[in-house]
Amino acid sequence: MDITKNNPNDTEEIAVNLGRLEETISRLRKKRDEHNKITKEALTQRNEINLEMNELLVKAKEHMIKRDGLNTQVKESKGKRKKFQDDLQEKKTLMEELTKKEGNVKEGDIRKKRRLMRDLTEKVEKSEWNLQTSILSADKEKEMIHNLEKLSEEINKLAADVHVTTSQTQLWREISSIQKQINYLHVKIIDSAKESQIFHNLMNQFFQQVNVLRKKANDFHKEFLDSKKIADTHHKEFLSTVSEKNELRKEYKEIQRDVRKKIQDKIRSNLEENTEKAFEKYEKGENLSMDEFRLLVEKGMI
Repeated sequence: MDITKNNPNDTEEIAVNLGRLEETISRLRKKRDEHNKITKEALTQRNEINLEMNELLVKAKEHMIKRDGLNTQVKESKGKRKKFQDDLQEKKTLMEELTKKEGNVKEGDIRKKRRLMRDLTEKVEKSEWNLQTSILSADKEKEMIHNLEKLSEEINKLAADVHVTTSQTQLWREISSIQKQINYLHVKIIDSAKESQIFHNLMNQFFQQVNVLRKKANDFHKEFLDSKKIADTHHKEFLSTVSEKNELRKEYKEIQRDVRKKIQDKIRSNLEENTEKAFEKYEKGENLSMDEFRLLVEKGMI
């Protein structure tokens, strides 16, 4: 009787299951490796974008620092201009008082020039008011400032022509100097504000690019996390299946070992039985076959 027929279903079923487990392991390994590759690529893309984004942020912050510096200059210049404007108003008030004291001058030519000076002064004050209160383009503001400087020069010339008092002359010089300082600061404010706006726009452009890249980086990060999660799941299934296969293979080997042992035991039992029968025939003087004779010789029984 063939001893291997004792557990045919067990060994055949285990062999089939081992084959299926090998196929499952191969499939899980492939899926795991595929998602690990996707994970690695997504991570690389995310890191590259983060690097580019950091470079853009550095540039954006550089423009922000320049913008803030220019804004500080604008604020400081406006403060200085306000002080000069207050000083200018005081000088003009004093000039009005001095002009009233000179009202006894009778010469017609001098009166005309004084009238012209007064008209020009009113025109200057009106232009200054418009400059401070109106919303004008930068070019228009510069044009008005240029006109104010011309009017101031004309007033200074008239003041010299009519031989105004020394105090008035000094005041006109101070007023003219203050007005030039105000005009200089006003132009500086305009130019600094325009330059600040340029850096502000550049900064915003970089921040907008950063926002676009941040969205891409977040998408790749999500893809990285999702793929890693799937890859980890497949890897756990892979390890579990490998463990199951190893246990089943161990069981299969134990069954094979038991089968071999039973076969060996059966062979040993048959051999001893055949030996006993051959020896009995030998003692009875019966003819032995070649196998029986060789068996007794090998056993040292004859």
